[in-house]
Amino acid sequence: MNITFSKWVQYYRRNNQNLKYIHWDDNYKLTTNEREIIIKSIQQFQLGENSEGKYLIKRAQEYVHQTQDQDYYEALIEFIKEEQRHARDLGRFMKVQGIPLLRRHWVDNVFRRLRRFASLEQSVIVLLTAEIIAKLYYKALQKSTKSEVLIDLCNQILSDEEKHVQFQSETLQQFAQNRSALFNRIVYILRRILFEGTLIIVWYQHKSVFKAGGYKLKSYYYECRHEFNLTKKIIANS
Repeated sequence: MNITFSKWVQYYRRNNQNLKYIHWDDNYKLTTNEREIIIKSIQQFQLGENSEGKYLIKRAQEYVHQTQDQDYYEALIEFIKEEQRHARDLGRFMKVQGIPLLRRHWVDNVFRRLRRFASLEQSVIVLLTAEIIAKLYYKALQKSTKSEVLIDLCNQILSDEEKHVQFQSETLQQFAQNRSALFNRIVYILRRILFEGTLIIVWYQHKSVFKAGGYKLKSYYYECRHEFNLTKKIIANS
């Protein structure tokens, strides 16, 4: 089944015009306990959302040159804009709360290096891995605070990430077409290895937020793997 990426261009542009309301006038200050729970975690996620995507864009340009699929390129640019909006909004919240922005972190450096030297498909796999886990993270973060601004931001990001996961899954579905079942199986195994490894890293880096959001290690693994399996069904529908 061929994916029509023009629908994604339309979706992203429409979504940008219909964002959820954020209570930026809320003057709630995070409690000492809330700050201890979220500060290091939200710093990392804000940094991760903030990317120019130059290597991803370069790979996408190469792909368009090969396939003439300009719609995919335009959809990807709109996707990157949404990720940058997430970073700006989280940064705005952090500034109000007196939380400094990170310039670098070893986890973010690892993911950026993976994307830097990766093919377009490999880059999308890395992105999809992060977005699947982000869906669970922002659910937990939302339950970790009484700040209306942060709750609203999580609502918006969760709504966006739901579509991001679908977009990246359909992209991988497109790449998987016209390839042998064996080759696609190998790609799946590598994707699963990356996912499982990332699950471990993210839990130990952000477990304070996950626990505050009501997750234990077992439920965290269960829900993340459930989301992974949903993407597997989309990708395999080729």
